Amino acid sequence: MVSQTHGLISTGRPLFSGPSAAGGEQAFLATREQLVESVLKRIRSPDRIGAVLLGDEGSGKTAILRTVAHRASQTHHVVRIWASKRASSEPYRAIAFLLAELETEQTGHPLTILQGIRALLEEQSNGRPIVLAIDNAACLDHESAMIISRLVMAGVASVLIASKALRLMDDCFADLWREGDLERFDLPCLTRTQIRAIAEAALDAPVSWEAVEVLWRSSEGNARYLYAALEELSMSGLRVQEGTWVAASGQNLVPSPVHAKARSTLGALQDRELQIVRALAYAGSLPAGAVRHLAGLARDPSNAPATTAGPGASARSEEAAAHLDALQSLIVLGNSGGVTTVSLASGLFAAAVREQTTTDEAAALYTLLAGQPTDAFDPAGLDPMMHAEWLLAAGFPVPEDLTLAAARRCIFLGLDDRAHFWIDLHPDDQDLERILEAAHAALAVGHGGEAEALLAKGHALVAADSAPIPAAVRLLILRCRALRLVGSAPAQRTALLDDAERRIALAERQPGAARGLAPQQFLEHRADVTLTRAEDGSFGGNYQMVAKLLQGADRTGWTQDQEALGDGLLCEALAMTDQQLAADGLARSMGAGLGSPSISREVRDATRLRIAVALDAGGTAGGPVSDAGQDIGTHPSSVTRDSIEDIIAGVREALKGRPDQARALLLPVAQQLVLKDAYCLLPLVTAALASTPADTDAAGAVIGYFPQAAAQSTPWTVNALIGHLRSASPGVRESRMETAAKFADLADAAHAQGAPMLEMMHRLAQLRAGDTSAARALAAAAAGIEGVYAAACELYGRATDTGDAELFAQAMESAQLAGDSGLARDCAAQALQAAQLSDARGVLRDVQRRAGRLFGDTTDLQMGVALERLTKREREVAQLVARGENNKSIAVTMGVTARTVEGHLYQIFSKLHLRTRGELVDLILVGVR
Repeated sequence: MVSQTHGLISTGRPLFSGPSAAGGEQAFLATREQLVESVLKRIRSPDRIGAVLLGDEGSGKTAILRTVAHRASQTHHVVRIWASKRASSEPYRAIAFLLAELETEQTGHPLTILQGIRALLEEQSNGRPIVLAIDNAACLDHESAMIISRLVMAGVASVLIASKALRLMDDCFADLWREGDLERFDLPCLTRTQIRAIAEAALDAPVSWEAVEVLWRSSEGNARYLYAALEELSMSGLRVQEGTWVAASGQNLVPSPVHAKARSTLGALQDRELQIVRALAYAGSLPAGAVRHLAGLARDPSNAPATTAGPGASARSEEAAAHLDALQSLIVLGNSGGVTTVSLASGLFAAAVREQTTTDEAAALYTLLAGQPTDAFDPAGLDPMMHAEWLLAAGFPVPEDLTLAAARRCIFLGLDDRAHFWIDLHPDDQDLERILEAAHAALAVGHGGEAEALLAKGHALVAADSAPIPAAVRLLILRCRALRLVGSAPAQRTALLDDAERRIALAERQPGAARGLAPQQFLEHRADVTLTRAEDGSFGGNYQMVAKLLQGADRTGWTQDQEALGDGLLCEALAMTDQQLAADGLARSMGAGLGSPSISREVRDATRLRIAVALDAGGTAGGPVSDAGQDIGTHPSSVTRDSIEDIIAGVREALKGRPDQARALLLPVAQQLVLKDAYCLLPLVTAALASTPADTDAAGAVIGYFPQAAAQSTPWTVNALIGHLRSASPGVRESRMETAAKFADLADAAHAQGAPMLEMMHRLAQLRAGDTSAARALAAAAAGIEGVYAAACELYGRATDTGDAELFAQAMESAQLAGDSGLARDCAAQALQAAQLSDARGVLRDVQRRAGRLFGDTTDLQMGVALERLTKREREVAQLVARGENNKSIAVTMGVTARTVEGHLYQIFSKLHLRTRGELVDLILVGVR
């Protein structure tokens, strides 16, 4: 039972509120089910005294405590105690409801209070174990804490405590934890998967991963902030599209509870502390020296040098240290180029501070910092985007060079809309740098036509060899990318890259043309050209060229961004040719490196996509791409790692003929890609959806895009997959052999392109469509590919060519191991059929045993094999025989003569190599005995 003896027993502040609160909290608790069970197990353990739940405000401690208390009440007597900050200094306030049950003479001394409460609890519990569940324990008054700890140490009760931090609790509880009597459970931030589950339950609709990213950045994984963000969706940049919540922009929402916390925090700070917090909010991070100056270890108002000696110096130092100590819970230390830096721990809190700072306050603060000596603060050391935003917020003019630097930084972070803002702040169609940044921003969101129009205009500015090498090379490379997206001829793009290489070589031979370029810059420019050639090869499906270009390439002088891009391209090329194991190893070694802040969003997104392709090709999908660059930064991706995984998995499900699973994965992705498709993935997704029956309005709306799917601006591999999916589409009305012929054409094209992975996929489909002439070609293609799935395909091709039951059985086992249960079942059915045709009973029993181990009852498989060779009427007769009907009743059921039934049975026995009616029944119904 749960004690309800006093009004002060409280569930605490509700985690969720509003019309969907029940669904949201239920989903939240589902994400914490393992934690709830672990805490409950600890509470119920007879040799333990309890557990403590630790987590930030809004992390869901109260909801978990309430759930654990409710479940524990089935076997324990649970008394819930809620501590109030307002009453934290009032002795015994938290347990006043228990004192009210005691006699007056029992409440005059701590010892009699302890004895009285012990007797009261033992009486109320009726012999059941007692649990004291304490919420908001940081506000528990000392006297109540002492009584509770004595009850626990005396073995009267176990305890369940919820608090923000151990250091904020009464020492008696901290001592219990240090002595090992209390087990500590820390509440981690919600993951993106958990946020999606909660959001979909609260909104009762699918949510795209990009929308989840917005919610994550707007909550930082805090449950209360998340639900506030869900209630304030109109301001978050999310919208409903065909029944799915998608991210319409990369805008971050600062929920109202964060604003409230910021107001409360700022209101409690002293002036210098307030200056530090606001400065960090605008700057992102500051050198520790600048922060110390703001704290008071700086120059005095008369600009006299700071001293460490003399009257008052010690007092000023102590005061400054006190200011810094007061901010310890808000700030974190970092390191940049060997310099210690300080930043706010929460980007969400920083955003709230900026929104609550007036223009005059921002201007005064910037002026104050700019007046410091450069060894303490140098504006040139600020992040250019943050610097420009600060000047804008302060009402100061933003220099043209800073707007360009801000635009460049925005592109690096994936803030394409904001990049356009800074580019357009000082429009100049003759400014080559501005043209390049605008074109780069357009390319980052897949707008090739817009980028090409800008770059064609800029090309005239670099036509002469005397043009600056960095700008000229960058323009030629960007134009190559733009032309790729608008479907230009490969030769035109190759000519641009040849020109870039010629200019670099010319500058190296003629020092005057280099204009002060350092050797490192030449290396980076050459790397850019090499990588753009590799990207072009990948786009055209020429993976052998990509592998040759990048395998063993001299990477001296490559930046971290270039290294990541090169590894991703090489990983994809190895996987799509014949080195799947090498690709898998490279992919796994790359995962953690993608989290580096030195890698741009553009490169990170593209590399994640290539890693996912490589892992799927190698049969190990769901590997390190799941960890690559996870939870990095506070800015949006063009396509999130989770969307990439859903695309790969959804296409795989569509290829395997599992429409429900494919639609569940792909519909939210498709709705998001309608808004932004930087990597030409929407045609592939819609083709996969079109290959599944469109039994919902949402599916139909997306599938309406399908006729425009294949295009010149789509990568060769994507077009090959689209062709495969279109050929497999249930809506295509053609014979199986016509379908097989289409797959044969696709396989021939893949063979000519030197893409054995795709050739194997097409040959397998050709064979399964009924063209047995593809068996040897499938085996040959698969033989040159590494991995379990390729081994299964090779065995299947050889088995089909020879009719060998043992090879079919081996293919069945390999396909099941590779995760393709559809192919495994097909192989099992054909293994059974081959064994029956061989009339080798021992082989048949062996195949039945092995198939049974994988699939359980093989009756359906055997019936499918048996009936496949019969006509429709013969199958009907066989099924009626299996039900136990005689020839006369079968004739009546079918409306034919008994003589006709006998004729059908003769054909059945001949085709299936049977001698008696009993053998037919045994074959169809009995299965594995």
